[in-house]
Amino acid sequence: MRKLLLVTVLLLGVMLSATTIEVLWMGWPQDQVMQLVNAFKEETGIDVDIQLVPFGQLFQTIEVRLAAGDGTPDVYIVDGPNTASYAARGYLLPLDEHFSDEEMSAWFDASIEEGSYQGTFYSVPYGTSSAGIFYNKAIFEEYGVPFLPETIEERLTWEEVAEIAKKLTKDTNGDGLTDIWGLVIEQIDRPYLIFPMVQSLGAKVLSDDGLESQGYITSDEFVEGTTFYWKLFNEWKVSPQGLNDSAISREYFGTGRAAMMLGNEWNLRRMLQYPDVDYGLSPFPYFEGGVAVTPTGSWHVGINSKTKKLEEALAFTKYITGKEAVITWHKLNGIAPARPDVYEALPEVFDNPMWQLFVKEMETTAVPRPRTPGYSQYELMLREAFNSIHYGADPRSTLEEVAVRIDRELRKYR
Repeated sequence: MRKLLLVTVLLLGVMLSATTIEVLWMGWPQDQVMQLVNAFKEETGIDVDIQLVPFGQLFQTIEVRLAAGDGTPDVYIVDGPNTASYAARGYLLPLDEHFSDEEMSAWFDASIEEGSYQGTFYSVPYGTSSAGIFYNKAIFEEYGVPFLPETIEERLTWEEVAEIAKKLTKDTNGDGLTDIWGLVIEQIDRPYLIFPMVQSLGAKVLSDDGLESQGYITSDEFVEGTTFYWKLFNEWKVSPQGLNDSAISREYFGTGRAAMMLGNEWNLRRMLQYPDVDYGLSPFPYFEGGVAVTPTGSWHVGINSKTKKLEEALAFTKYITGKEAVITWHKLNGIAPARPDVYEALPEVFDNPMWQLFVKEMETTAVPRPRTPGYSQYELMLREAFNSIHYGADPRSTLEEVAVRIDRELRKYR
């Protein structure tokens, strides 16, 4: 009898474990995330052990867990640019055979590109992003500067933006300190916002195989774009140094300490904390004689290549990135959907002209960050270089020095 009871308990344990998947997820508010998790369980009967990890600990946690090689977590959140890194090391399950052409057509082309590596689809788009110039209408009116154009057809050049920023950088009380800055950059040192500047001039930011930076981040075009970035802080002094927290940049703009902010689409929701600001949105600038390029990319969903619960992992991945769940997630959290059908399904939200501008950019000018198995090291070292440059370091020599360091790291992937 005892043996039969033991066997029954063991079988029950196996059955329960077979219907529970482990998910490693971004540390968004638990009450928001659990609405989707509970709906998935109700629809499928599959339990989800979801672990919410704060952003600052997320990437290290993913690395440690995947390196263990025990098949858990079954599903995990993937920062889009890291797709290549996880795929190259065998951490992501190839997904081409698991998604039909119809399913693949649901996402923006740039999102599919970001979720692919060497022609194979590895991570499913969950969100996306874009950016533009937010401007404070009251400051423009006070100093007699015309409002910025708000259509893609009238996109400003960076040269024009710099001239406007000079006019709106003000010492209002004569104490020798700047009280209103012409332009703040929300992500001041991140390639996400800086790459489109150099790409507008024709620069490539990495070799096609993703394994060489010399000759790319050291090209004349890359240096020219980065020198413009240097001038914003050091020659023209229209942008404040040291705003390394996007929330502080947003505070500068929201409290009238900056006339313009180069920032992301998420500010359409986050600026609600500054209800007194009347602002407009102008498209991401380009350089005269260059092309329009905008940043894009965000969170994706990946399946552990060693998962022992493939069917359940696929069910969760398809559910959480499906139209209805993404609609719910946008309502809860405000992340820009990577699915055009969600924009069509929520006209009460996305018929807003500012959202429409971002959607057009996602469809036409969006360029994802480069695909390289060494993206984390590449971005980290470039951020250090951009930080030095915005504090006054010489752009060319700084980029030449960091290219040597980056390529030393990328060699391990050859």
